[in-house]
Amino acid sequence: MHHALIVDEPSRFRTSLSGQLGAALDAAEVLEADGVRDAFRLVRDHRPGLVLVDVEYFGNPGVDFVRRVSATFPAVHVLVLSGTDATAAPVRALRAGAHGFVVKHRGVPEVLQAARGVLSGYLVFPMHTLEAARQLGDALDSGIPRLSNREITILQYLARGHSNKAIAAELLISSKTVSTHKANIMAKLNVSSLVEMVDYARRHQLVW
Repeated sequence: MHHALIVDEPSRFRTSLSGQLGAALDAAEVLEADGVRDAFRLVRDHRPGLVLVDVEYFGNPGVDFVRRVSATFPAVHVLVLSGTDATAAPVRALRAGAHGFVVKHRGVPEVLQAARGVLSGYLVFPMHTLEAARQLGDALDSGIPRLSNREITILQYLARGHSNKAIAAELLISSKTVSTHKANIMAKLNVSSLVEMVDYARRHQLVW
């Protein structure tokens, strides 16, 4: 990974996270931004492998930032930071296209652990998030929870137009493994083509 980007208010937490992130994730440089406009410019110019953003601090512009990065730069992994673990917070992050969600008060080590999971190709959310999304009528039907984190990640990449070879390179797995996951996803969702699978992902707002 070439760069990481932290989008948050200046604070002791951000300073501590920035100081540890580079070494923990072998990042060449840790960039920082105080606002979402500057943050998007940094994403555009540097294409960081990981963006960590406190959407609660920035409010709706923060959620829009996550959605825009997810849609424009699908190879960028987005980890949402939050000061609250209220049920709606991770659901909102999931709907915006984030790859993970972690509560800041649990400390920098847990944030780093979540970052490693996201960079390994997993969706890192509290266990209740998918169930809460259904209860709130926000995204997912009964088919989604049967998919593994890796299968959901691959489904999102496929829905964004990535080839098996590109997905394999991004997730550091073989093209054969991607093909196997793809076949399993199609079987679990009871679809018979890539077009149907992509349509399913878009209808259930797994991609924007």
